[in-house]
Amino acid sequence: MKLNNIIKLTGLALLVVVSATSCQSKKKKAEAEAKAAAEAAARAAAEKAAAEAAALAARTFELSEAVTAVADPNAVVAESAEAYQQAVKDAMKATAYGSTTFAMPVAGVTYASERCDLNPETKALLQEFLNTFNATDKKAVILIEPYANDTKDKEYNKAIAVERANLVAAWFYAYQVPMRNVKVVCPCKAKKIDGSKRRVNVSIQ
Repeated sequence: MKLNNIIKLTGLALLVVVSATSCQSKKKKAEAEAKAAAEAAARAAAEKAAAEAAALAARTFELSEAVTAVADPNAVVAESAEAYQQAVKDAMKATAYGSTTFAMPVAGVTYASERCDLNPETKALLQEFLNTFNATDKKAVILIEPYANDTKDKEYNKAIAVERANLVAAWFYAYQVPMRNVKVVCPCKAKKIDGSKRRVNVSIQ
């Protein structure tokens, strides 16, 4: 009889220990699962935030009718259509997304000695400039600055510089740019940084 009681008590004790151990295991398991779920949620939130940040950074500036062309005092003068295209791409990359202004590169039209006409390469360069201008709100003023060399007398240099500038202005007029949006300045003495004094720089005022 006593042996049976001892066996029963021992069994009950084992049952209590097993039950307690089982409860502790379940509690630890639940805690571990909750921790894992929290960590997974935190990782998902971090990944979402990173994806949103990457998407925001990937957004690039685009030209539109809501953008105004402005002058760029530090612009590099592009002297070919290809160079101007690249200059525009570089300028767009440097412009913040959502900006309402765009610093247009300068188109540098160069001439052979004694020439004033616009050759196909020059027209292609001016077309790139105009394409960029037309992609904005078209409210800016196109500034045409003629330069001439100093190999002849002052009046001759001035006359040929004016003729070159006027031909460039006429080209813009022919492509429906209003006269109010084109300004020709008086001939300037060539800057030292200019590669050629026989030139017309086209920019935004």
